[in-house]
Amino acid sequence: MSNASTCRAQCVRTFREARQYAAVMLLLVTMLFTLNAQQALAAPKPTAINVIPTITNIQRVNGHLVAKGFATAVINNEKYVAPFTAPVNISLAADQSAAAAAGCPILDLALGPINLNLLGLVVQTSPICLTITAYQGGGLLGDLLCGVADLLNGGLALNQILSGLTHAELTSLTTGLTSLFNGALQQLSQAILTGIDLLAQGPASGILHLTLAPINLTLLGLNVHLDNCANGPVTVDITAVPGAGNLLGNLLCGLLDGGLLGGLINVGTLQQILGILIGLL
Repeated sequence: MSNASTCRAQCVRTFREARQYAAVMLLLVTMLFTLNAQQALAAPKPTAINVIPTITNIQRVNGHLVAKGFATAVINNEKYVAPFTAPVNISLAADQSAAAAAGCPILDLALGPINLNLLGLVVQTSPICLTITAYQGGGLLGDLLCGVADLLNGGLALNQILSGLTHAELTSLTTGLTSLFNGALQQLSQAILTGIDLLAQGPASGILHLTLAPINLTLLGLNVHLDNCANGPVTVDITAVPGAGNLLGNLLCGLLDGGLLGGLINVGTLQQILGILIGLL
């Protein structure tokens, strides 16, 4: 075979090998691109739901205490906020026999029912009462509450007592109450689902009933008993309301109507239920 023929054969073979190599590389690049795209689609999206109300502050409004707060949802990097307001009352408990000898008479700190709508997820709580024993000398809040208890026991109304506080004392009282109530509200994440009802009428699709049995806490050095202001459990009702923009309401309605949440009663707590919803978004 001549040198020219040999060179031509080598060139053809080299070209064929190069073409095969290019085809293999193209296939590998295509596979890697497809795999990365699938992984990107399957990657978990940053999602968070917080239907546990958080009090931002307690203010004196027209002689009364009012709590203001919010619940949030962060879905696909979009943040949604549902605000609420609820009245706060301080009164002497009817039964003060449980007060420790060294403590002030037991007070009832009552937070009115909370209602909020978070993307069609309507959350309603029962009244929330903290029955506390305050201790003189146990801390600034304990001293303030002891003073309030003494004045209430002396016949003064709460609005009269609030009017008589200095700005610093009122700030300390409202800040301390905010911390107390937020500590109690965080317990709602442990509320147990006790039933699911489908609503036959109206725009709502269904409601989840959760209950938190009365519990005893130690918050800010105070002895605290948490209940629904009637020695019963605190309740949290979540209603699903479908409609335009009601992302969570539409999701929960679909699950309720399809009977896909029947097993949730065995799941347990509100925190676990929210975890399931987050996984479905």
